[in-house]
Amino acid sequence: LLRSWILDPGSDIHVCNNDEEFDWTEPASDDEFILAGGKELRIEAWGQVTLTLQTPSGSKETTLKHVALIPSFFTNLVSLARLTHLYFHFDSGRLCIYKIIDYTTFTTQPVVKLTRFGGHWLM
Repeated sequence: LLRSWILDPGSDIHVCNNDEEFDWTEPASDDEFILAGGKELRIEAWGQVTLTLQTPSGSKETTLKHVALIPSFFTNLVSLARLTHLYFHFDSGRLCIYKIIDYTTFTTQPVVKLTRFGGHWLM
């Protein structure tokens, strides 16, 4: 799971543990931390990461913005809260992230296929 990207319904920020994944970064303030497992982990930088995701029609690149760089974190997280703010939704039954394309009929379109592994949703 160290290099995996996990969809996290409990996180309000995206987190990446590998600085090589970033398109660019800018240093975080010295007082920026997250709390994980009862420990404070310092955010070293904020930046942008481009991910290759599996979609129903094949692979597609997408960009995550405002991603925290935390090298000591155990995995990489995609915040469901941030995706929902961008009008993406999660369907655990269909193992996908989808977007509503017609709000009058609630027609949805899957945009990312997920894999279930060890109780986690991997992107």
